[in-house]
Amino acid sequence: MTRIDRYLIVLFVRVFLVCFLTLAGLLIVAQIFTNLDELIEYGRIRGSLPLALAEYFGPVLLTIFDRTCALTALLSLLFVVAWLYRTNEWTAMLAAGVSKSRVIRPLLFVCLIVIFASAISRELWIPKYSHILTRKPQDLQGVERVLPIRPTEDSQYGLLIAGKSIASTSQTIRNPVFVLFGPASSVVGQIQAESAIYQEASESLPAGYLVQGLGQAKFLQQPSVVVEGLDYLRLPTDTPGLKPDECFIPSSVEFDMLRGSTAKQFASTSDLIWRARNQGDYYGDDLQMLIHQRFMQPFSDATQLLLGLPLVLTSRRRNVVQLTIACLLTFGVFFGISVSLSMLSGSSSWLTPTVATWIPLMLFAPYAYAKTRQALME
Repeated sequence: MTRIDRYLIVLFVRVFLVCFLTLAGLLIVAQIFTNLDELIEYGRIRGSLPLALAEYFGPVLLTIFDRTCALTALLSLLFVVAWLYRTNEWTAMLAAGVSKSRVIRPLLFVCLIVIFASAISRELWIPKYSHILTRKPQDLQGVERVLPIRPTEDSQYGLLIAGKSIASTSQTIRNPVFVLFGPASSVVGQIQAESAIYQEASESLPAGYLVQGLGQAKFLQQPSVVVEGLDYLRLPTDTPGLKPDECFIPSSVEFDMLRGSTAKQFASTSDLIWRARNQGDYYGDDLQMLIHQRFMQPFSDATQLLLGLPLVLTSRRRNVVQLTIACLLTFGVFFGISVSLSMLSGSSSWLTPTVATWIPLMLFAPYAYAKTRQALME
């Protein structure tokens, strides 16, 4: 690495940090002022407002970096090249026999590092803070949010889960209705109660719902339904810890599925693949689309970067504002086509998630590579 390479890399890193912190700061400040009362109250609960803001918006910075890394890298590259033109350093390097590709090479290397860091953040860091990222400022004080429930069928255990509403913080179904059509239907066909609380799997019980407020239901006096070592319905007659008006219904339907969400947005790719294999019937094609997008995201970021790079290298006007608008338009076109294809994939049967994910790359990647190569050779 030469001294010029180090100079260009340091200049790029400085510009990148300024661009990212400016963009992230605008988004965070807007969210702070929109939810100022809730954040101040949360600061009182935590004992310090700066600590509360850092706790909540720290993980948010990771998501902003994940979604804007390619655009921020391109804008940083634009400003670095514009600065080199303004100080005549670009002209001096070309006059000394240094090619454009040799000047841009260290900057592209740093851009690839940024894209790689974004992929690592998406797979390792963001999933650790999913419990924070899925919460809104209104949820920070522990106030329950009542949401509509999406009736969901559990084909593995043979039941349909419905109800009046759900409470997100306590993971509770209000006035739940469980329609049983599996092995547990031999005891009861439908269970209605006051509430049902979702519980993770433990040593004694699998994951499922603790149903409360059953009153004097007759089926509570019967033994639990266990078939080939698999629990289908646990009743208080032979299950320690259950009250006389409670029962436990095992289920592979997690509480998040009842919200109507298509998949865990902040989950790792390995978690999404597991869900596709074991819970694909609940999520549908949207989960497959998300998995394909995860694998293609680094290539999409690189393609978007190469789409804007020829504008930076070949424009003769060197107007930073106009170049910035042009780069934003290229990103907008790529993003718009990707979103449109995703919507078509969800509403039609002839466009699969795989095809919808690959089409933007097949359309733009060869063009972006050819234009970038041409711009570097001029």
